[in-house]
Amino acid sequence: MAQYSIPNVSIPDLCGYCSRIPFDLLHADSHISFGNNSTWDIGTASRIRTSTCPVCRLVSELLYRHAKRPVYFNFNPDSTLLSIKWDYGLDPAFPSRRCFLVDRADSSRPGHAPIGLCFLAANHRDHGRSNYLHYELSKTVDIERTARWIDECSRKHQCVVAPAGESFEQAYPGLQFLRCIDVKLNCVVELNRIVPYVALSYVWGSVPNFRITKANRKELKYRDSISKAWNLIPETIRDAITLTRKLGLRYLWVDSLCLVQNDPSDLEPGIELMDQVYERAWVTVVAASGFDANAGLPGIETGSREGGCLAHEIKPGIFLGKITSIGLSMHESPHMTRAWTLQERILSRRNLYFFRDQVVFRCNRVEYHERLNDNLAQFHQVVPRAMDHLGESAFTALRVYGSLIRQYSGRSLGNDADVLRAMGGIMRRVSIKVGYPLVQGLPVAHLDIFLLFKGNNVTRRPGFPSYSWAGWRGEVRMIFLEEFESQLKIDEWLESHRTWIVWYTTDSSGRTMSVIDQINRTHHRTLQGATDWRASRLYPTEPRVSFQGFQSGLSLETLPRPIYNPKPYPILRFWTWVLTLTIQMTDVFTSDARLLGANGEDCGWMSLDDLGGSESDIIFHDSEPIEVVLLSEGCPQKTFRNDEKYVLDAWRPTEVEICDGLHYNIILVKWDGGIAERRGYGWIRKKALHLGFGQGPHWKEINLG
Repeated sequence: MAQYSIPNVSIPDLCGYCSRIPFDLLHADSHISFGNNSTWDIGTASRIRTSTCPVCRLVSELLYRHAKRPVYFNFNPDSTLLSIKWDYGLDPAFPSRRCFLVDRADSSRPGHAPIGLCFLAANHRDHGRSNYLHYELSKTVDIERTARWIDECSRKHQCVVAPAGESFEQAYPGLQFLRCIDVKLNCVVELNRIVPYVALSYVWGSVPNFRITKANRKELKYRDSISKAWNLIPETIRDAITLTRKLGLRYLWVDSLCLVQNDPSDLEPGIELMDQVYERAWVTVVAASGFDANAGLPGIETGSREGGCLAHEIKPGIFLGKITSIGLSMHESPHMTRAWTLQERILSRRNLYFFRDQVVFRCNRVEYHERLNDNLAQFHQVVPRAMDHLGESAFTALRVYGSLIRQYSGRSLGNDADVLRAMGGIMRRVSIKVGYPLVQGLPVAHLDIFLLFKGNNVTRRPGFPSYSWAGWRGEVRMIFLEEFESQLKIDEWLESHRTWIVWYTTDSSGRTMSVIDQINRTHHRTLQGATDWRASRLYPTEPRVSFQGFQSGLSLETLPRPIYNPKPYPILRFWTWVLTLTIQMTDVFTSDARLLGANGEDCGWMSLDDLGGSESDIIFHDSEPIEVVLLSEGCPQKTFRNDEKYVLDAWRPTEVEICDGLHYNIILVKWDGGIAERRGYGWIRKKALHLGFGQGPHWKEINLG
């Protein structure tokens, strides 16, 4: 423990553990430093929970408040010792912050994160020193201070809302006008010029939401029409109108009052350009505090939030309060559970978050918290927007897109038909970056990768294909995409015949088209280098696929036969090998299963989809053999990860098999007439090909819907 002199000050309210911590000395001298060994044991979590000590109460509140988050509560409260450490710059929320970190006494254990505790000042004007927070919260938002945050961003940062000289047609291609609420005239206006406006991102919920329709569109253009409909408008939108006025802005964009909800000719183009609408907003107001449109924006109207402090007084003049990062606050917000709000938030360059207990401003450079001294913003390291990474490379765009699919797919969606529309802006950006279109949310040049996804407790979504993440309700993870470290490795994998499939689609009109024809060949060649790996050649020197002594008997260029497509989406079609095996469930909770050969040999592993669906007993628990479809060779760069331990144990491959790609990536299908549906994904060992039922793998045309 570091050497220091403790002043002769008694704090009788502290327990025996916490009374050894020199809080007074810290308060008296903001420049004091105790060194790297300034750690004090505070006992077990169980002891802390029953203590009346103000420091213990604060620590207990933090620990048990986040009891459902393993990162904060992955320990035995009766036996695990905790400690408080004084440190500088280690808090994940505020990297420059002098603060106490509550952690395990044995901090070497994985699966946990420290919790920061900081000193509090009376309000944000009392102390300019960066090692103080402020705790006093007024009952209404300080609009002047909030406007100052946004103004500073406008003057000092590169968070450009509209590039200089950009025309309306360039900013909003395909739109004749942008409809907004004019908060000065109190009506809806149609603008064909670029103006600064506020955009609102909120949760609709189940409350009645007054909307613009073909019937009232004309009346809402009349001056003061918003005032006449005021009592019909949800509270969150009313507060956003009031906030826009107080910020000195004239225009507000809200989906329910700016896109005609029952007119597809107005609604569809607007949804298609949601990325432009939110990215070009002067600021996006995020209503992060409620479950529906009547939650309001706390602090805009008097009485809409509680004032005061969220701190524990340990001695007159000394307050200790918790640090809450915006990431943790958003994690607990209902806003994070809704599908539509994802792209609204991440596409915006500047966001003003309204939480229950404070307002936070965030742009690409800084982050201001209403409860924090504004001087802290200059030290806070803001994580760049996910969308900013799209410009780095095509590979990065794919990785970012895969990550966003995982975030998005786990959110709730009021109308299943909107599953692709609510991601439309993001998908459009990804398509532009990689240089080719997306089919049902999948990048067409990388279908080999995006078909290999893992569903977490998923069920089928009607109206969308099983081969796409959009065809499943529940969190979907692009497992195979995570195996690659660079675009070069993806290209090497594709070009080295580790995937042999030539993809086709058949639309609902019966037209069959090669996926290659849907790729912008010139741009794709630029991204890939000199070799345009699929547009230039269809393996002309290898007309037949052969491995392990099995012959296909058909050329890869063999066109799929004409079929009738009864689906509202394209059917994905290709030739490949199929193998007949049986499934043995190993864990009904994780949907993991073993793949067994004709004589019960262990052939591989599979993660099953739709385990709780109505068809699951027929598909997964029947002893009859099933077909698995081979898609590609395993990636030779595959590495071990902690979360793969069970997967590897399930089929017990050797490290050589994994690292040398001595396995095949597969999907499980269920046939319904002439169309198959995906029902799982996994791997089989190459040396297990001869262990299947019948004469081994056979060449087959797959029509995947």
